Amino acid sequence: GYIAGGNSPYVGGSNTDIIQKFQFSNSSNSVDIANLTIGRDTVAGQTSLTHGYTSGGIELGFSTVIDKFPFSSDANATDVGDLTQGRSFASGNQSGDHGYTSGGKNPGVLKVNDRFPFSSDANATDVGDISNEAYASSGQSSLTHGYLSGGHASSGYLNIIQKFQFSNSATGQDVGDLTVVRDSLTGHQV
Repeated sequence: GYIAGGNSPYVGGSNTDIIQKFQFSNSSNSVDIANLTIGRDTVAGQTSLTHGYTSGGIELGFSTVIDKFPFSSDANATDVGDLTQGRSFASGNQSGDHGYTSGGKNPGVLKVNDRFPFSSDANATDVGDISNEAYASSGQSSLTHGYLSGGHASSGYLNIIQKFQFSNSATGQDVGDLTVVRDSLTGHQV
C-alpha cells in the first residue's frame, strides 16, 4: 500500500511531499521511500498497473500538478502533466488506460471531469462533467465506469452516488443514494 502527500503536524503543520509504503504480506510499519515533486494535501489518487499518481491538491494555492511514481522501485515522483484547472478535495478514479480527477474545489465547487493517459506523460483534458458539483467525495472504479459517492456541494452535504462512463465524454448520472449524507469518506472496489 502507498500513501502520498497530506498535511502533517509532525513536519511543522505544513503540506508534506512524503511517499510511504507498507507491505500487505506482514504486519509492519510504513517506510518513507520517496517524495512528490512538491508537498500537497487533499490530493486525488489514481493507480495504473505500474505507477501511483497524485493530482491536484493544495500547495500554496490550488494545484494543477499530476505526479507519477513507480511501484517497481523506490524513486521520487515526476511531474508528468497538469489538470485543466487547479483543485483540491477532488475524487480520483482509474480505467485501465487513464486516470480521472473529478469535481473538487477551487474555491467554488466544481463539476469538471479531467482525464489523463497512463501510456504517456501528458496534460489532462476535460472530458465532460459529473452530474452534480461535488468535493470531498469518495471515488470507486469499475471496469467501465467511475463513481463518486457522497461529498459536499455548494448547497451542503451530499448523499448521491454519481456514475460516469470511461468510454465517452458524456455527462455523468445520479444513479442512487447513500443511506445518509456524508463527506470526506473513503472508497473501495473489488
